[in-house]
Amino acid sequence: MVRLLQQPLLHFFVLGALLFVFLRDGESAHESGEEDRLIRVDRQSLLDYLQYQAKAFEPTLFGERLAAMSDQELEKVIQNFVREEALYREALRMRMEEGDYIIKQRLVQKVEFLLENQLAEAVVPSEEALESFYRERIAEYEVAPVYSFTHVFFDAGRGGMDEALQRANAARSRVARLRFDEASQLGDRFPFLQNYVERTQDFVVNNFGADFVDSLQALETSDTEWQGPLASRYGYHFVMLIARQPATTPPLAEIRERVLDDYRYEAIVRSRQQAEQEVMAGYQVVVDLEPAP
Repeated sequence: MVRLLQQPLLHFFVLGALLFVFLRDGESAHESGEEDRLIRVDRQSLLDYLQYQAKAFEPTLFGERLAAMSDQELEKVIQNFVREEALYREALRMRMEEGDYIIKQRLVQKVEFLLENQLAEAVVPSEEALESFYRERIAEYEVAPVYSFTHVFFDAGRGGMDEALQRANAARSRVARLRFDEASQLGDRFPFLQNYVERTQDFVVNNFGADFVDSLQALETSDTEWQGPLASRYGYHFVMLIARQPATTPPLAEIRERVLDDYRYEAIVRSRQQAEQEVMAGYQVVVDLEPAP
C-alpha cells in the first residue's frame, strides 16, 4: 500500500480527477448567462489595465502611450487583458474571493484608485484658488539656507574640548596663511567633509550640530579670511565661509507645478473621503459586540 501511494503516475491521475471535479462543480453551481461570458475590450478598459499594471495613474500619459502602440503591441496588450479578465471571472465563478481578506483589501484599493482617477481630471483650480493655497502654505515651500565653506579641524577626541581649543589657538597664525584649497594641511581629520559647497542648513547641522550652524550664521562671508575657532560636537574649527545664501521662498510662478500637484492631492483626498462617506451612508450598520453563545 505504501509503495502504491508513492507512485508518481497515481499522483497524476488523482490530481487530474480532483481538478476535473472542482471545475465541473464550479461550472454547474454558478452557471451564468451569455453576457457574463462576454469580455468587452474598449479603450477605457485597456487604459485602466495599463495604469494598474504600471501602478501609476496618469490617464493622459497612458492614453498617449496607448495611441502610439503598434498593431503588434496593441494585440499583445489585448491578449494579456483578456487572459487576466477570463481568469478573474473564473475565480469569481468558483467563489474564490469569499473569505479571502487579501482579495477584499485589493478590491477596496481598486475602488479607492478609481475614485482618485475620476477626481484627478476634474481638479482644475482657478489662479486665485491656487494663489490662495500657496499663500496659506508658504512656509512649506521655503528653501533652507545654503552654505559654502571649508574648515580646519581640531579633534576633541584627542584630549577633550579644552585641549582642542588650546591647539586651535596655538595654530591660529599658521591657519591664517592658508588658502581655501590648503585647509587639509593643518589640523586633524574630520569624520565627514573637508569642503562644503552649497550644502543646505540641515546637511551642515547633521555633520556639525545646531550650535555650530548658529555660529556660522553670525560670520561674515570672505574668500580669504579664516574665522573662529567655532565649536562643534566634535571639537573646534577655523572656518573660511565664502558664501551663504539665506532662506528664500520662490515665487509661485517658479514652483507652480509643485504647488498645483499639492493642491490636487489635497483636493482629491477631500473629495475621495466625501465619496466614501456617501457610499457608506448607503449601508445599514448593525453593531453587535456580544460574544457568540
